[in-house]
Amino acid sequence: MLAHANFRAALYSLTGAAILGFIDNFIASLSDEVSLWQFHLMRSVIAVPMIFAIGAVFGWGIAPKNLTRLTWRSVSVVAGLLIYFGALGIMSVAQAGAGLFTAPIWVLIFSGIFFAVRITLVHYAIILAGFAGVIMLLQPDPATLTVLSIVPLFAGAFYGLGMLLTAKICQDESPLALTMGTILALGLVGAVLLVYFTVAPVDQPGFLTRGWVWPGSWFWGVTVLQAAGSIVAVTLIAKAYQIGTAHMVAVIDYSFLVFAILFAYLLWGTPTNWLAIGGIALIVLSGLAISAQTAREQ
Repeated sequence: MLAHANFRAALYSLTGAAILGFIDNFIASLSDEVSLWQFHLMRSVIAVPMIFAIGAVFGWGIAPKNLTRLTWRSVSVVAGLLIYFGALGIMSVAQAGAGLFTAPIWVLIFSGIFFAVRITLVHYAIILAGFAGVIMLLQPDPATLTVLSIVPLFAGAFYGLGMLLTAKICQDESPLALTMGTILALGLVGAVLLVYFTVAPVDQPGFLTRGWVWPGSWFWGVTVLQAAGSIVAVTLIAKAYQIGTAHMVAVIDYSFLVFAILFAYLLWGTPTNWLAIGGIALIVLSGLAISAQTAREQ
């Protein structure tokens, strides 16, 4: 029964990762026009009515069953994402991404510490192999590493904790309610920081420090795409963590990088190399290995 649930969870997670890998390729095209905070705010404004409409059409609940637990989960996930986005202002995408994708390792660690889950050396070996694939894929430059390079590790820790809380204390919540919590939290933080940088503008505003601007049609098109895609993807991933084994789903999360690079090539012709292709293969193999290992242990 659990093996079947893990198979469904893997499909949900893969589909969600594919959607995010596609839609997130368009965010960079907004960086010269608006701020990340305006994007988050406007995406939330568009997404919230969509979530209510989906809930009404399909009869899915949106109201949280335990607001305290849902809030803790939302705060943890959003903290991880915001630390990651903030890290982009002081380091390369490769360094920030490598830190964020330590999340599966943190899921394992927190599972053992907080929930007494038995974690074997095989699990750690497989997930470390997946992380090695991430490093091969992102290829961070060792020459640029500093003390600040550990900041994205906190992003991975918070995001991993949020996903673990999804599995352990939010199983009774509707996946749509979990999505609403994440979208609202990101929108709220976006609103606060957007107001701040609008009232106290900086000399050379950028993606992380720009105040309010009047965006063009491209922004609205990308934001609508992001709102719709994020609802579907985040809901699928939340459902995956609810029904599957947390550390198995966490490894599947690595597939986001594979899809992001694939769509970057298909959409923009962004080149890759054999080391990155080897990293993709290692990520895929680690996902298959953790699935097989989990199935054997049931």
